[in-house]
Amino acid sequence: MLDRQVVRIGSIVWAVVGFTVGLRSIGAVNADARVLVLTACVVGSASAVMASAAVASRHERLAGVLLVVSVITPTFFAWVLNVPALLVGAVLIFAPAVVTDRRRFRRG
Repeated sequence: MLDRQVVRIGSIVWAVVGFTVGLRSIGAVNADARVLVLTACVVGSASAVMASAAVASRHERLAGVLLVVSVITPTFFAWVLNVPALLVGAVLIFAPAVVTDRRRFRRG
């Protein structure tokens, strides 16, 4: 089971980390590829942020698609950073019922 809040926060963290790693790597790419890498950073991070909003509004499959799209964020040799977003995105697409809300009830 995936907690909705964990997916929301994880998506935001992935967006920040992916964007940061991608931007730090821009100096290592050819001048011709810099625009492409920057575009992939922006699109990947934006889709992760939109996935967080989609989970909050209970659109789990849309959030899964957006997380899978966010994997285009260029992390180069740190490709392992993309794997959790890909796995959670796939789970949200194929089994959206695993996302739960954590509710705490007080006994009085």
